[in-house]
Amino acid sequence: MPSNHECQRLQTVRRASTDGHYVTRRQLLSVSGTAAAGALAGCSTLSSEETAPDVYDQLEQQPVYVDAAVSLTVPDSVQRVETPDAADLIVLPDTPDTDVTQAVAWLEEMRAIALVGDQSQRTWLSWVQSDAYVEAFDPQGFGEGDPEPQLLIAWNADPLITTQQYSWGSSRSDEDVLSALNETLGEIEPRTA
Repeated sequence: MPSNHECQRLQTVRRASTDGHYVTRRQLLSVSGTAAAGALAGCSTLSSEETAPDVYDQLEQQPVYVDAAVSLTVPDSVQRVETPDAADLIVLPDTPDTDVTQAVAWLEEMRAIALVGDQSQRTWLSWVQSDAYVEAFDPQGFGEGDPEPQLLIAWNADPLITTQQYSWGSSRSDEDVLSALNETLGEIEPRTA
């Protein structure tokens, strides 16, 4: 997940010299050189807009289906497929047209499902509480995230279904979602079916 590291800004401080001592040019250069080096070392980029796109090594190794209803710009380096049945990762909107029976079948086939949007948790919980899910996976319970996730990724870690949840507040970006998908795929065994 991206860090929220904030860079300290240099402030100009004026101090009146009442004792007759003034800052020498050497002292000024020494202090400003140290401050500049610190700023460059810790804060080389000031905004995420200036950064180069990340490499999504895990996403680039597996076929991904992104539903047309999901607003997500995927880099060309990621192999996109036209149907969910050809994908290892299926990215759906938070209120998909997919019924729970189809979602259960994908999980049984060792495909990961990602729900993107503010209703992700509600959709996932409705699936988990369905008869089709209970018959297929015999869940031992379920939990709710707080705050509610904007991205929920589920996969079959036989014998249990595992989920990973991400929330970014109101400033979710495509890069946030892609980085989270990439990170989670690194935790999932590749599909063998």
